[in-house]
Amino acid sequence: MMTEHHVGCGPGHELLPIAKILSSTSTSLPTVVGSDLAPGMIEVARERIRAECQNDDEIYKECLIAEVDDAMDPSSGPYHVVFSAFGLQQLPSPIRAVRSWLNVIEPGGICVFIYWPPNSPKIPGGDDANPFSLWGELVKRKLGKQDKQDQWDENIDKAIAAVGGEIVHDKFITHDICWKDSKDLFDGMSRAGPWHAMRLRHGDDFVDGLGKELQSMLQLRYPSGECLCHKFTARMIVAQRSA
Repeated sequence: MMTEHHVGCGPGHELLPIAKILSSTSTSLPTVVGSDLAPGMIEVARERIRAECQNDDEIYKECLIAEVDDAMDPSSGPYHVVFSAFGLQQLPSPIRAVRSWLNVIEPGGICVFIYWPPNSPKIPGGDDANPFSLWGELVKRKLGKQDKQDQWDENIDKAIAAVGGEIVHDKFITHDICWKDSKDLFDGMSRAGPWHAMRLRHGDDFVDGLGKELQSMLQLRYPSGECLCHKFTARMIVAQRSA
């Protein structure tokens, strides 16, 4: 029987779709475990399971599990698959988290994670004054250098290899994203996006102070009432643990 752990599952949007995908590749139903550190999120996920697993999908009700657990150090296992969607960049030590995910995978199993890199890759023909570039300049000016911890994704391949894993797929996916204004962008990026880790390391006062400067710069480029749009690049990695 296939077993999967969705670390940082939040309200559980992906649990049933994951179960359906895995069951399509097997003659038996998988066990899909969704975990989150916030008990409130787990309650929402459990309610979602009860609401969605009805009629033709009722067969999945017993194979979906939502439980409180720490994404930095998942308990139980081993699993055939570990999955994370846009949670890695919010963790205090993403590299340690990736190592721990590989450690709870069966030999030959895979770890799939997609996240917002702390430094968006350069896009050909892109705007040098995009929010990532402006934010990087503000951080460098404030700290006197680039925050080295914001370069953690450059070491993901080494972290995976250190625990007997290998990257089998590595892809950047670019989206056009629009925000209603500069405050909306800053709140999203610093509380649920790639800048959240800096908030954890340096505190709210530090990040919010830089945020005010960033918003002032963006307001000059995007007049009031005009949506703020830019390209946002996610990274998806599939890693396999050695058999």
